[in-house]
Amino acid sequence: MKKISTLTVALLAIGTAHAQLNLFKKDPANPGFSKAVEAILGDFPYNYKHLTGDLVLQEGELQHYASTVNLPGAETCIIAHYNSGLDTTASWAALMYHTEEFEDASKEYRRLFNQLNKCKLKMVDGSAYYLEGDFDEPATEKDFVISEFKIQTADERYKLFKVELEMLYKIDHFVVNINFVTRKKDADQRPDWWSGR
Repeated sequence: MKKISTLTVALLAIGTAHAQLNLFKKDPANPGFSKAVEAILGDFPYNYKHLTGDLVLQEGELQHYASTVNLPGAETCIIAHYNSGLDTTASWAALMYHTEEFEDASKEYRRLFNQLNKCKLKMVDGSAYYLEGDFDEPATEKDFVISEFKIQTADERYKLFKVELEMLYKIDHFVVNINFVTRKKDADQRPDWWSGR
């Protein structure tokens, strides 16, 4: 009887230890905020190919896909692929927060700014490049504010890249979004006939 109770206690201990280990496993689709941002930054040069999930919506030359990496707390995370003759880039966007209250939206906007300002991109050689941005102060008289972040690197692939943290007023509520985008000059995106050439 003593052997059976000892065996039972040992099996319970092993089962409990295994359950506790599973509690601390990180969900690979939802790592910590900094790790998720680093994964998104790292996949930018590949048009987020490694993060692109299922097709959600197609609108002409624009396809929206679910992202396989999500920022913690995000309501939705979408990758948009553009397939026109002039633009074959992709962007990554997250709806982080929505509320009817300006103060709540403003507080979340500031919190996310502080989190993004601590994020980095670690390169294969061990060097790290940090996101750096200027805070655009929310105000009730503004319909939107955008704080832009850039990576200070000599890597040409990131030359036109930026992360935008935006707070927008939409008719009856505020939204806070994070966008990973490439912004080309308008002249570089217009066809020749647009400029008269």
